[in-house]
Amino acid sequence: MEEDHPAEALTELRERQPSALELLQVAAGSGLAAYAVWALLLQPGFRRVPLRLQVPYVGASARQVEHVLSLLRGRSGKMVDLGSGDGRIVLAAHKCGLCPALGYELNPWLVRLAWLHAWRAGCASSVSYRRENLWKVSLRDCYNVSVFLAPSVVGLGLPAPVGPGHSL
Repeated sequence: MEEDHPAEALTELRERQPSALELLQVAAGSGLAAYAVWALLLQPGFRRVPLRLQVPYVGASARQVEHVLSLLRGRSGKMVDLGSGDGRIVLAAHKCGLCPALGYELNPWLVRLAWLHAWRAGCASSVSYRRENLWKVSLRDCYNVSVFLAPSVVGLGLPAPVGPGHSL
């Protein structure tokens, strides 16, 4: 049996046209991978959520995070992010000096991802992420509240903050 040289095998693969069956296998594999990502990361958060609240996760961009931080500059006290997703706003607020910084998210995979981001940033013991329904969270002692949600969710109304100095 003769051994193929790696460069020859690569050249042969580049020149070969894929068959219809091979293209179908690649398409099916890609679809299965996309479904697995959806099923593991996004769908678990929707299981106990009413249909009108089921929105896909969309992370805040760096510009949006900076905008939230600009609104919070010069403030102190507890910071809460309702619908915190992967926790980037909570982490950024903590790095700007808002303590304690707390995020509420319903999707358990996103809560774990937020903890991973906090751990990688060295802030895992300083920030907190909780898997709770944002509609049932008490904001009684919160002076800084961030809400970055889909318009369909925001339109349903948020729990009203109590006391002076609260911001949404």
